[in-house]
Amino acid sequence: MTIPTKMYNTGADYALSIIGGKWKPVILYLLAGHPRRTGELVKQLGTSHKVLSDQLRELTDAGIVSRKSFNTMPPHVEYQLTAEGENLYAALRYLNYWGEQKAATSSTVRIMCTNQMKSAGDDGLCVITKQHLHHWKQEIVKQD
Repeated sequence: MTIPTKMYNTGADYALSIIGGKWKPVILYLLAGHPRRTGELVKQLGTSHKVLSDQLRELTDAGIVSRKSFNTMPPHVEYQLTAEGENLYAALRYLNYWGEQKAATSSTVRIMCTNQMKSAGDDGLCVITKQHLHHWKQEIVKQD
């Protein structure tokens, strides 16, 4: 049985098909630099185990994330970026920078991530987690 070839217009189109969606870019930011357990990711993202598992499986299948099972009691699993995932993360950092610069020139666009939220990040990047969303909502209330 032959698997049909998928066609994409550009390399960027293909890359975005791999990391597209609500959670995948955030998962990549969270995994940058160190492995994390599934429970840590669920807690930080505020998503369900099923949604996270589906996203992690897709990233693992794409070779972006590696999965390591530990034969301990209780058993646990850690995820981390592969070398390919680290390269993708570098591209996402630049994309984030570009988006912030572009948004700064528009009065109709606002980035949720604030400087205070960035300072709480591991490497100065903002990752939208439940804690950050609460902070952002508080900022909106202050402005009204």
